Amino acid sequence: MGRSLRSRRTYFTQPLIEESLLHLPAALDYSASSDFQKYLVDNLHHNSATTRERNARRIANRFSCNGVMNLDLARALKAFGDSRTGREILYFELLQAVPLLHEIASLWLAGQPRHEPGVPRAELLSFLDARLAGRSSGEVAKAAIGTFQRCGKIASQKNRLYLPVWSEPPVEAFLYVLARLYPERAMVRVDLFAGLPILRAMLWPQPALDRLLVQAEEAGHISKISELDQYHQFTLAGSGVERMGMLLHGAENV
Repeated sequence: MGRSLRSRRTYFTQPLIEESLLHLPAALDYSASSDFQKYLVDNLHHNSATTRERNARRIANRFSCNGVMNLDLARALKAFGDSRTGREILYFELLQAVPLLHEIASLWLAGQPRHEPGVPRAELLSFLDARLAGRSSGEVAKAAIGTFQRCGKIASQKNRLYLPVWSEPPVEAFLYVLARLYPERAMVRVDLFAGLPILRAMLWPQPALDRLLVQAEEAGHISKISELDQYHQFTLAGSGVERMGMLLHGAENV
């Protein structure tokens, strides 16, 4: 995945989760980010033209690289829609597109206790103040919590206390992430894979990974799971493009 100036920004507002779930499949017909942005201006639900233009620019920039929309994401959301799988996939791509959100999820949210009473919003503000020097910490916190709530990653307790929600994802979301993280056929050590910050940010419990890897092998995305000496590893079957095609073709035929 290419890097651009937008991916290094330390600012995040307006998650636009529902709008992205609804409209990103249209990127299959408007693959240039400029064309997709025009489509969004015409189709977003906001009454204000200024708001439509601003949010169209956010979504198009967020999910594109070098002027081309993320077509893997568009195909996946066309196949899975607004489902648990679709939201897991969108959340993954949002983490990839917004490094600040990735940092909040992997370092702050994933580090919170998993039991009641939970943590107050003030702790997130403190985390952000140390990184943003107080600049827009409140807006970023609101956007991050909104994203986590809409994607099922945080639970709100009484008195506005928050708990992280660790849960095993649908195998289809796991296969999508596997294809995106490993575009080439490779042999991967399980401990290194499990330790990736992006998996921590996804709040996928480590004990679930062994089950998911077995399911991935059964689905033909992994050719072999083996333990050699002290290393537990798996070998991917084919390129990421081939595995993504297998996943999305299978979803279309369900």
